[in-house]
Amino acid sequence: MIDNKIQIGPIDTIFLLGGGKIVSELIQRINDDMSKTIKVISSPRHLKEIHNDQSFADFLSKKNINYLSIESMNDSKLKNFIKHNDNNFYLSIGAAWIFKKQHIDGLFHNKLLNLHSTRLPQNRGGGGFSWQILTKNRFGFCTIHMVDEGIDTGDIVFCNEFLYPAHCRIPSDYEKFYIPNNVNSIMKFISLHEKKSNTIKLIKQTEYFSSYWPRLNTDLNSWIDWSIDYNHLETFICAFDDPYLGAKTYLNHKPVYLKKCMVNNQDGIFHSYQSGIIYRKTDKWLCVSANGGGIIIEEVTNEKGESILEDIVVGDRFVTPHEKINESKLRVKYTSTGIK
Repeated sequence: MIDNKIQIGPIDTIFLLGGGKIVSELIQRINDDMSKTIKVISSPRHLKEIHNDQSFADFLSKKNINYLSIESMNDSKLKNFIKHNDNNFYLSIGAAWIFKKQHIDGLFHNKLLNLHSTRLPQNRGGGGFSWQILTKNRFGFCTIHMVDEGIDTGDIVFCNEFLYPAHCRIPSDYEKFYIPNNVNSIMKFISLHEKKSNTIKLIKQTEYFSSYWPRLNTDLNSWIDWSIDYNHLETFICAFDDPYLGAKTYLNHKPVYLKKCMVNNQDGIFHSYQSGIIYRKTDKWLCVSANGGGIIIEEVTNEKGESILEDIVVGDRFVTPHEKINESKLRVKYTSTGIK
């Protein structure tokens, strides 16, 4: 990197750091469209994640991808695995490690890039689609930026903006558009620099526009606060819908998960004390009172993932203990092996 520019290409070996569905899809596309060597640097947490009924480790093995599992960027095996040359392309996608200056300089020679799925410098951090649903953000991004010692603070190299359609309501809806849009954008970027060296002018992030949102965990952060406005309640439950377990609460002293929620303005205005009461039900959905209005819930499951809709009686109430609500607002931190 020279001043506010970076030299990329030609590309011989593509290094992907991290894991997840988008890495798997990207590997498939590179294999189909390009004759490039792919190497993956991943973590124990990512390698055991299941996608399409197989772990990420099994996927890499079946695709004959050379990969390295590490818990820290200080792992002694890294330098030999990378064998840096100027034609290596390094892209981090959901990587689990903290990158320090000695790693960025010594291992990746100031050419480590990162993929971010929202607008920068707004919306730095994790939490992905859940935050987008909570804030009603319809703008999708494929942002590739330089990795520095901050969190998503490096200069921007490439950016492609797109819209999530109006019918997207839950994380799995967003994912269906996020993955192909980002894979296509990354493939376009790699193709531009695949065969020749190009100088790219970097775009500095404007710090006073910045905001940061921490990572979320469904098991810890999805407890429902029944005192919030019914419109906010709908978006909260939607934010933890598929592919996650669902938003959590208690019914008859047992934890349950709620999915497939929508606002119901048909039945009038409710007092906040009525929140959580199931006032009407069919064999397919529940009508639940909330602060200011009603919601409809189509899926209620127990901790085993079994539907308990038929067991629910009109007059039952969903309740979340205050201690659970307070705990749900604690910050979750991840390491390369899981939740810290």
